[in-house]
Amino acid sequence: MPEGDRGYRVGVDIGGTFTDIVVLDEKSGDLSLYKTPSTPRDFWFGVEAGIRKVSDSMDRVSMIVHGTTVGLNAFLMRRGEKAGLITTRGFRDIYDIGRHNRESMYDLRYRKPEPLVPREHRLEVTERLDARGNVVTPLDEDEVRACVRKFKAEGVRSIAVCLIHSYANAAHEDRIGEILAEEYPEATVSLSHDVAREWREYERTSTVAINAYIRPIVDRYLSNMETQLERQGYMHRLFICQSSGGVSSVEVTKLSPVSTLMSGPAGGAVGTAQVSGLEKIPRAIGFDMGGTSTDVCVSIDGNVLIRTEYKIERHPLLVPMVDVQSIGAGGGSIAWVDSVGALNVGPQSAGAEPGPVCYDKGGTEVTTTDANLVLGRLNPDYFLGGEMAVRPDLSAKRLDEKVAGPLKLDRTAAAAGILRVVNTKMAYAVRAVTVERGLSPREFALVAFGGAGPMHACDVAAELEIPTVLVPVAPGQFSALGMLYSDIRHDFAWTFLTKTREVDRATLDERFDSLAKRAGEVLEQEDVPREKRRFVRSADMRYVGQEWSVNVPFGEEAGDTDWQANLESRFHELHKRNYGHSAPEEPTEIVNLRLTAVGLVVNPRLRELARGGAGPEAQALKGTRKVYFPSLGWNERTPIYERERLLAGNKLAGPAVVEEPGSTTVVPPGWTATVSAYGNMLIRKNG
Repeated sequence: MPEGDRGYRVGVDIGGTFTDIVVLDEKSGDLSLYKTPSTPRDFWFGVEAGIRKVSDSMDRVSMIVHGTTVGLNAFLMRRGEKAGLITTRGFRDIYDIGRHNRESMYDLRYRKPEPLVPREHRLEVTERLDARGNVVTPLDEDEVRACVRKFKAEGVRSIAVCLIHSYANAAHEDRIGEILAEEYPEATVSLSHDVAREWREYERTSTVAINAYIRPIVDRYLSNMETQLERQGYMHRLFICQSSGGVSSVEVTKLSPVSTLMSGPAGGAVGTAQVSGLEKIPRAIGFDMGGTSTDVCVSIDGNVLIRTEYKIERHPLLVPMVDVQSIGAGGGSIAWVDSVGALNVGPQSAGAEPGPVCYDKGGTEVTTTDANLVLGRLNPDYFLGGEMAVRPDLSAKRLDEKVAGPLKLDRTAAAAGILRVVNTKMAYAVRAVTVERGLSPREFALVAFGGAGPMHACDVAAELEIPTVLVPVAPGQFSALGMLYSDIRHDFAWTFLTKTREVDRATLDERFDSLAKRAGEVLEQEDVPREKRRFVRSADMRYVGQEWSVNVPFGEEAGDTDWQANLESRFHELHKRNYGHSAPEEPTEIVNLRLTAVGLVVNPRLRELARGGAGPEAQALKGTRKVYFPSLGWNERTPIYERERLLAGNKLAGPAVVEEPGSTTVVPPGWTATVSAYGNMLIRKNG
């Protein structure tokens, strides 16, 4: 594990449109920022284009953290590996049956999600454990070997194993793993107790099936990246951002790639928590508007909200993930008029290839980026700092043909309508992570990042009555920067269903110690020094008779004779905070024990800005430009500022536009931006 203050730390985040790379000098705190178009046909080429810019100093790079969408893309596009499943006899259809509840009760065309493993590749073996892990029927190893022969004959090279109650006793799954290694060493094997050691057979089967489906794809991608980085002269371990907001070594990630499905948004969530803490903002909403989607999350008192159960395209996952709401609204989202004459934006995206019309790469569909360009909010001569030429004339022509003409509007009204629609969609996403969870957005600041986030943030904040918008340093590469703040993290769970008042502390400590031993082995594999290891205990609890649970911190106090009462007290408090009520008189039970293993990484130290006056420095003003604002109309002489030249304490009264190579910030009339000591812009509504 690399130490701090040795050289450069690099964060790499691959998005649907651009690949972002951040290089941090650990001694000075200086940042070098790069943004290059993503290359969907082979994502490495986009990464290489950015890495090449720092290759002269690759021998000084002490740590590379990478957020990957390869596994997610393979899942979403159904381009994973042909996978098989071995399960207990009589349970092959659990993956098809799922749950009996209908998510869309009145949808007559509702269909359950299609399993990733077809029925003919779901094979059964004779064995059975009870809920306590006791062997009821021994494992028939001959049947296991017959399954292997069938998989070989049909070319199934990635195999998931999920046996009933294996969370309580993994012996049978381990033995199947051994047989597969003997009989079929070229196959990749995913054992459910290694991926998710929890009950709920359908959810556990779904999780391990997804892992098997994407694992060979992710393995090849990461192996190729390791090889390429070695050729570039990189000498240390590659770390991968996890959906939980932590990072893990590439070796560990290859075993459980399902934990990377939301790694990109997780980096932005960690960055949101860090920058809001730096600016003494206790409650923050992360607002990441990129080229393809917008991801929204919540941070309270420096802690990102984590969910231990998640769904992607209705497929359940038992993997800790940052609680992110994602919608198909980004700079590349396509504007279109439907059959009844209504304006829509997204979820379809022009992506990186061909991209918005203004890219002049063959794109024919008008996007949010084209609308911003037509309204003067984007500088055609400074896109990506001037590295990429864009064509506002092409945007204007297509806007007239595709939107303004069909709607019988002038060009300005059509472009403004596109922005209004996309802003409203994003406001609904913010409501989903606040209002729908009992939180008031008025009590939060909106942390805006992504290439397009700072352009739209004040409009979204105004709709939700959020008083403060924070635009961090490097907003266009902020998710990559957030990854550099991430500690090494591994999450372990063990289902242990018991009444809270009927279990003794020694039994629980024994279970936690077993998890800690396994976690310690993983951290040892990643060369994490013992003094930098932290183990955090928690328990999923519920009232007896409930279906779902609440995660509760588990006290470490030795000799605490009232530990049961204290644990229940914390549960009641959290239940009331989450659901608005509690029932202290009702008995409780523990469902799962959880242990989070953390390897502390030295946090990057950002450079403080020189102090300036209240007015922006003269050299920061680049000139003026004609920019459209809904409340003003066209403002002929909107001041345009260069962000790199702003100093701490500078105040910018709207209307104004602040430009930097990776992003553009729009300060509307009635808002004022103040530059903080660390270069973050705090934009507040006047009055």
